[in-house]
Amino acid sequence: MTRGASAAALDARTLLDLQQVDERRFRSVRQHDNGLDAIFGGQFVAQALCAAQRVTPPWAAHSCTGYFLRAGVVSEPVDYEVEIVRDGRRYAMRRVLAWQKDKPVFDLLCSFHDGENGPAHQANDVRPAPSPEDVASMGDVLRAGGGKVSQIMAEIYERFPLELRVIDAGKLRFGENGAPERSYWLRMPSAADIDDARAHQCVLAFMSDYWFPSSAGAAHQKSGNTMSVASLNHTLWFHAPLRADEWLLFRTESPWTGHGRGLVRGMIHDRTGRLVASAAQEISMRETDITRNK
Repeated sequence: MTRGASAAALDARTLLDLQQVDERRFRSVRQHDNGLDAIFGGQFVAQALCAAQRVTPPWAAHSCTGYFLRAGVVSEPVDYEVEIVRDGRRYAMRRVLAWQKDKPVFDLLCSFHDGENGPAHQANDVRPAPSPEDVASMGDVLRAGGGKVSQIMAEIYERFPLELRVIDAGKLRFGENGAPERSYWLRMPSAADIDDARAHQCVLAFMSDYWFPSSAGAAHQKSGNTMSVASLNHTLWFHAPLRADEWLLFRTESPWTGHGRGLVRGMIHDRTGRLVASAAQEISMRETDITRNK
């Protein structure tokens, strides 16, 4: 399997096409490369959640937290083994452990809720944002970055099966310190023919890992250096039904970095301003001098 072929094949339906190999064990045979010869982390979150849904009452997920244990091998299948942790009257909890070659690579704990009536509010803190049609695509931003943008970064985006539109693209400062925040519109067009609301939660899980850690590294970019970033864990909270093929506004920020780690968090709204999900991620950060081997 070539890197290009794996990326091109992984549309929304392929992403969620898990083969059932046992009562609570499911297999993915096509993997998405993160551009560094490892499986993209969002794929683990999405597919583990999908596997959990297959052995759960038809309730929506309300939260999931995953830990990335090892880098996944793109050319090998991934098995997802689901453990039934708890089945209650309104809540169900599942643990999903992903395996490759008899080694665990990802661990997810997720919870589902049979929605019920109750008090509701949403903080009125949605800052005005230009529509996705009026802002630059990620491709345009990368091309405008010139020599400050690595070829690897450009190639990763070109192979990615989603669309991203950057708000305040002129404030991005590739190769030099910038503000530890990012705002962008995001969608996965290939999910348009999927009607299952729970499947759209899985697609959002896949999307939510893309470009999310960049907020932490933005404040520490230096000319001649590159930041090596790896996801340690990823958490999503689902607040309302959503469609992953429609534009979603993802506002992210990094309130802290230190000791070789960073924290990023984000709020995800639909075009009406409704809060549909929240996310948080802890990452490993290592600075590399790219001039050292010249």
